Amino acid sequence: MERINTIKEKLKELKSLDKRYSIFGSSRHKYEFNSTLSEEEIRHLEAENGIILTKEYREILRYLGNGGAGCGYGLEPLTLKNIKPPYIGTKELLRNWEDPKKIGFDMVELDEISGYIKLFDYGCGMEKCLIVNGKEREGLIFFDCDGRFEKIENKTILEIYESWLDESLILLKRIKKKLSEMSLQEVVDSEWELKNFSIQEMILSLIDAEPLTGGHSGNQLKEHLEKEYKKWKKKML
Repeated sequence: MERINTIKEKLKELKSLDKRYSIFGSSRHKYEFNSTLSEEEIRHLEAENGIILTKEYREILRYLGNGGAGCGYGLEPLTLKNIKPPYIGTKELLRNWEDPKKIGFDMVELDEISGYIKLFDYGCGMEKCLIVNGKEREGLIFFDCDGRFEKIENKTILEIYESWLDESLILLKRIKKKLSEMSLQEVVDSEWELKNFSIQEMILSLIDAEPLTGGHSGNQLKEHLEKEYKKWKKKML
């Protein structure tokens, strides 16, 4: 529960910083969770489907929510469509490997991956999932639509989740600090050097300015940012 409470606090801080949802995927979940599930509902679901959910995932469902804010496009609502047939085992998926512990990235047949619950969707078919049925139950896996596959070792769901929060907070706090110390163009240029190509949208979000909607050119976004930045600076004086 301590980690759950820490996550709630960090999520609250992130939402207060990212007022216009500039972090990837946040415009979909808006840093909010769906309703939680009760212990009774979880037990019924397990009994009905012949699975046992991990303690950590149960905590997420009970104390955070059944889907909502999170990595990629957010924490996925619980769905059981991929729990059968059981997971056949990493060694069986990656037939050229003798020792599953040595697996980095390799290719698999996607229709052979089953026995899991999807946790996070990063777009372009990239998913992180929890094995709930079959071999290696409680393990975490990553795969994409091209068949690239990874067995996620030495990380829990909450560690993955909190890493996303920490990385997002560090990024936005860094930009916020720069805005207080540097000119607008210096902030943009320095972030481009770091390959942060969403910097203009992030600045608009930090200063709580309306983003441009619909199709627009790079010059239009630049002009809009300069105009909104001047308004913000005036308020700060």
